[in-house]
Amino acid sequence: MTMPEECALAGVRVIDATDDLGAYAARLLADLGAAVVRLEPCDGYLSEQDPTVGLPDGAQVSLFERFVNAGKSRIVCDTRAAEGTVLLQRLCADADILLASSWAGEPVGVSPDTFPGLVQVFVTPFGRGEQPVGEAPDDLVVLGAGGLLALGGYCHEGPVAAFGEQSRYAASIYAAVGALVGLLQRQRSGKGTIVDVSAQECIAQALEDSVPTFALTGRERDRFGEVSREAGTGIYACGDGRVAMVAGRLGTAPAWAALVAWMNEEGADRADMLLDERWSAFPYRQTHEAIALFTEVFEGFAAKRGKQELYVEAQRRGIAMSPVNDIDDLLDSPQLRERRFFVAREDEQLRQSLAFPGAPYRLSRTPPVVGSVARDPGASEAVDSAELWLGTPNHPSVVVEG
Repeated sequence: MTMPEECALAGVRVIDATDDLGAYAARLLADLGAAVVRLEPCDGYLSEQDPTVGLPDGAQVSLFERFVNAGKSRIVCDTRAAEGTVLLQRLCADADILLASSWAGEPVGVSPDTFPGLVQVFVTPFGRGEQPVGEAPDDLVVLGAGGLLALGGYCHEGPVAAFGEQSRYAASIYAAVGALVGLLQRQRSGKGTIVDVSAQECIAQALEDSVPTFALTGRERDRFGEVSREAGTGIYACGDGRVAMVAGRLGTAPAWAALVAWMNEEGADRADMLLDERWSAFPYRQTHEAIALFTEVFEGFAAKRGKQELYVEAQRRGIAMSPVNDIDDLLDSPQLRERRFFVAREDEQLRQSLAFPGAPYRLSRTPPVVGSVARDPGASEAVDSAELWLGTPNHPSVVVEG
């Protein structure tokens, strides 16, 4: 697929020498038009990552690998071996950005002295100063070290990790931002820079109000699960599933008034009870009595309506509400269809067309374009560095094959 000339990173060359912690960062840069060469380790590490899907011959294909490697040229290269080091250095001579993340250590022979104009982004679990010992920390360890694990689950049980290997994506998003900042810095100074991304610190940015709560009150925030913290804020059953709503003091005062007015306009059973003056007091709405009463009234009202209907009307009235979606809901979402979030991509390895997640943003002047699904990597001795750059999906004049 040829990228339009107006892509934000057209002409930028990126080397992807990451593991699962940084691979999505390179995918984000590829979506913006950068030419990305992925140096695939000999053990095919990403190809073993869950989730996987089985082929008729019994082989397993990693959907994570197919997702993060879209838009990249791939080649098998051991960057710690002599031949791989030589190829890496030749690529660095023409590259703008090097993304690297490996528990085994940083690429050999690449430094600001040898490549002063190169933006080098290192993505690691705990930062470059942490010496690797034993096996690489998994997502559960990073979530725990970053503090987010403590907020997941139910108050009287042990913590529960957020689904989807969130530390991978958090670290990669920050790494992509760091790479862009490095490019801007190079435009001003003419020199490259080193960006140090700690996945632990990235996760710590997702703790919501935990830090200010402790700083202001001295109280540690507990995990609540799906238990409401006040009337009007929580997850509620409706006609075809559930909705999540923030309409109390945790949201805005006008939202609570709008919610009460809505239910009374529709003649909801016992909704007039919410007009009583005591419901205007936040301390009362935090009581178990108020939470239970409100839940009964609202779920009775919502039982006759679908989550999409509730969502649309709540948005119109200035109430923060969203449907609790499953995968089918996402594929059928009017908003995601309108934004053309899912794109069709043929996958040669899976031998089928995939509904592929596109870029997580829309830019009007420099639109992103999701590249083709990556082919199986070739061998490093088969091509030279110039052919690799030309063979990227964003510069498709040469196809790199083993």
